[in-house]
Amino acid sequence: MPLELTIIAVTALLAGLLLVAVMLTGRETLTARTAGDDRAPSPGLQSRAAEPAHGADVTLRVVWWLTITIVLLGVGISGSFAADHAPIFLLGAAAVLAVVMFHELLRSTHHSRLLRLAELAAAVVLIGGLLALTGFASSPFAMLFALVSVAAALAYGPRAGLTAAGLATAAFATVLLMDPGLSSYGAEDALRLSIGLGATWMLAFVAIAYAGHQRRTVAQALTLSRTDPLTSLFNRSQLFVTLEQEVSRTRRSDRGFCVLMIDLDGLKAINDGAGHLRGDDVLRALGSVISDSIRTVDSAYRYGGDEFVVLLPETDIVGAFVVAEKIRAGAEEVGMSIDGTQSQTSVSIGLVSHPEDGLGAEELMVAADRAMYQAKKLGKNQISGNPRPRPALLARRSVVQEPPPAPKPPEPMVEKPTLAARDGVTAPREDRAVAVELGPTVVAGELDDGEADPRDVRRQMATASRSFDPDHQIRRAMDAFLSPGAGEVDRPTPDH
Repeated sequence: MPLELTIIAVTALLAGLLLVAVMLTGRETLTARTAGDDRAPSPGLQSRAAEPAHGADVTLRVVWWLTITIVLLGVGISGSFAADHAPIFLLGAAAVLAVVMFHELLRSTHHSRLLRLAELAAAVVLIGGLLALTGFASSPFAMLFALVSVAAALAYGPRAGLTAAGLATAAFATVLLMDPGLSSYGAEDALRLSIGLGATWMLAFVAIAYAGHQRRTVAQALTLSRTDPLTSLFNRSQLFVTLEQEVSRTRRSDRGFCVLMIDLDGLKAINDGAGHLRGDDVLRALGSVISDSIRTVDSAYRYGGDEFVVLLPETDIVGAFVVAEKIRAGAEEVGMSIDGTQSQTSVSIGLVSHPEDGLGAEELMVAADRAMYQAKKLGKNQISGNPRPRPALLARRSVVQEPPPAPKPPEPMVEKPTLAARDGVTAPREDRAVAVELGPTVVAGELDDGEADPRDVRRQMATASRSFDPDHQIRRAMDAFLSPGAGEVDRPTPDH
């Protein structure tokens, strides 16, 4: 009796600890579903809560802990299988170690298919061992095989559910062959075993069908929560998530990026003159222009009613200006492309870069907004920004060395007198153009190939602009971009 009481006490204590773990897991799940701000969501929390693999991790942990709790509590309180209490509790300890290994120690790499297969195999082996200790095929825990199949289908999808059902069938057949009383099984036993095995597969198929429908529903909801229904671009909430991630990536890789703030000029006049449906058509067409003007690694967002944002990873000012000009030029054709009538449409674009114009996401968006309003102030239908070298280059300019003196020009060749010279007539002199190329600044004895100085930026901008129609009215925007901002040329500044 004292030994039985000790076993019951230990079982109750272990069950209590497991119940506490289950409660904490459930609380974490609820927090992941409800936490976050719709206006400015936390990128880490939102990505973690929205990630299907994280939900699967929580689901499997709950199933593991509940199963271990029910089995050990049932065996300990009922006193059943008293002769095998020690190995049963050892199996329980092994199950606890499996949970800790797969869901705590290996949690960061839990999305691997190999680890998923290893977890399913461990669960099936533990259940098979439990059946071998509690009556083989007649064990009251035989239904745990069906539980594994259902949990795998709901957590990891159809393939995992089918894999778990197959492993469960193989393990159940192995346990059945190990049963010493197999020779005494009759027709009723065979029917019972067949029904149990068939129920395992039927439950697995039901779970697979439900999991597929659930995943499609979640995918549709996730798409709607991230995209703008009118333009099919990403929405404002997704912008801040991606922007924070890009800022973090830039801090690790030391590669900057650029942001375009785009505003449709005169949307109110379009709505008042042609109706809001016409305005929606213009916004939709502008969204298509933006999508067609960016790379696959870039991303576009609808920031507000008539404002859009484009994020250009690992892009310098020159490349960002080319993209902005493509969007600006395409916006001029939007009005005519909708219904064939002559309608004037244009956009004002603000261009900023990280980290020159802002170290954080919020600071960068404020700078982009100011640059966009500066473009409107300068007359609309243009691009405004303030290109300049990175802070690292500016910090090193205190030790800039003077470039080596230019070599002296070669001595002019003495030309032989021509027939005209002999006759007293001066021969026409051939003009020769001298090409001068501005290179990067010499810093501490070496060239900084990663950043061009303002003069090099000016030259590249002028080269890039030649590929566009010269009738585009972008002179003021080009002046704003080509001014180095270090006091060399006076340039207008936005009102704060």
